[in-house]
Amino acid sequence: MSMITSSRRIHVVSFTGNSGLTDYAVSLCRELDKLADVTLVTAASYDPARYQVSFPHVSVFRRTRQYPLDILRYLAYTLRTRPELVLWQSWLKYPLLEGWLVMLLRLFGIRMALTIHDLLPHEPKPWSRRVCAWFYRRFDKLVVHSQRSVEGLRAMGVRTEPLLVPHGIYDIFRLGPLTREQARAELPGIGADDFVVLFFGHIDVRKGILEFLRTSALMRDQPHIKFVVAGGRGSTLPAAAAAELDRYKDAPNVIMHDHLIPFERVQYYFTAAHAVALPYLEGTTSGVIKLAMAFDRPFIATDIGDFAETLRDWSGLLTAGRAPAAEFAEAIARMRADYARFAAELADKSAKYQWPTIARAHAQYLSLA
Repeated sequence: MSMITSSRRIHVVSFTGNSGLTDYAVSLCRELDKLADVTLVTAASYDPARYQVSFPHVSVFRRTRQYPLDILRYLAYTLRTRPELVLWQSWLKYPLLEGWLVMLLRLFGIRMALTIHDLLPHEPKPWSRRVCAWFYRRFDKLVVHSQRSVEGLRAMGVRTEPLLVPHGIYDIFRLGPLTREQARAELPGIGADDFVVLFFGHIDVRKGILEFLRTSALMRDQPHIKFVVAGGRGSTLPAAAAAELDRYKDAPNVIMHDHLIPFERVQYYFTAAHAVALPYLEGTTSGVIKLAMAFDRPFIATDIGDFAETLRDWSGLLTAGRAPAAEFAEAIARMRADYARFAAELADKSAKYQWPTIARAHAQYLSLA
């Protein structure tokens, strides 16, 4: 297919400069930049050298406490530069306020689109569903990652026909050739014969961190299964959960790295692992799955969000979530016993999750082509 060329100016907006949303926005911009004139509008914490990309960016946002001033700075910048289309990555902070901002920008002839990564906030209030539905209706175009989100929008009364496109793989984290042996040499405590299950990312109760650690307790008599935790603790982690987390730090089958993992170190954890665990209690999607896919790793997940849909095109196991620890222990044992089959299923299964394919779908839906 020939390259699409366009002078149309597109702003992709990520309120944060160093989060999973940023990883997604950068990955999308990297490919959209080949199809149109793209600028990433993001925060001061964004570092293009980290991603090794060269498309233009503008740092408008700063810390959360500066949001009231920064939202005005963002409005002034957008009205001054007048892009043809703006694609937000989720609401910025306050959807009820930001919906009015969207309407104002549309009055100036700027088309507004939104990528819905989570249909509702992770800890929704009684009014969240109504507010989010109102917010979504402010946009000209919507992008979602799962059929469940499509159905959720309809149930909320949102009539805009969305683009259903998968969340792309995070190949930006593959910084160079790395063998499993080399990766494990950087992670003390993992033996050459160990079967490694990885819990990666922001440590939060809703992501099932306690269920993951309770699974490790159930499997403590199987010394060659190691449970690796890698990610920073959330500021909202309840004290009781933090105390339970600490009790596992000295467990012989647990390797606990409960701190922020630098970008360049991510590849070591996924390369060292056999499988990635997502014992989530709540959620819509997960960037961690796309990291697992980028490193050709099967995953074990609770049946929530788009996980079941993803497993139609990937390798792994789904659990019902009724008895999380016991179900995960059984799934890990099954995967370990038949790992060669799970690994073989990974071949040629990531085509639809490649960013060039996703960018072309965006270009067509957003009328950039």
